[in-house]
Amino acid sequence: MGWFGDLLARFRGENADDAPIADRPLNMDVRAAQLAELRTTLEELVEAMQSQTARMDNPGWRGRARDYSYALGGVRDVLRTPTRDGLYEVLGSVRPLYRGPVPAGYEDLAGLNERLLAALAPLREPAPGE
Repeated sequence: MGWFGDLLARFRGENADDAPIADRPLNMDVRAAQLAELRTTLEELVEAMQSQTARMDNPGWRGRARDYSYALGGVRDVLRTPTRDGLYEVLGSVRPLYRGPVPAGYEDLAGLNERLLAALAPLREPAPGE
């Protein structure tokens, strides 16, 4: 049906867009292990960032550590109450410390950044049955 037919259908109250959308649950058999790895990585990253007391005086560094702490809370929420929206929110809130070559001063966090990228990658792909 073209745009005119859609307009007439809406005028008559025959809107197919109002049909409920079936919720597709997360495959927690797969996602639980992936989210647990992300949770562990974020915990270690927050701890490593906060242990650098000289850098914690920098508002940008402190803010990034706080962002990871908030993301960690989101991961815990999704593990407790799994929803697709919760997973998307977590994935949208977690970004790596850096991309590309390791910047000066980040050498001690390079391994955790790589683990973070590795933990995020499978979560961005659909799991079987999703």
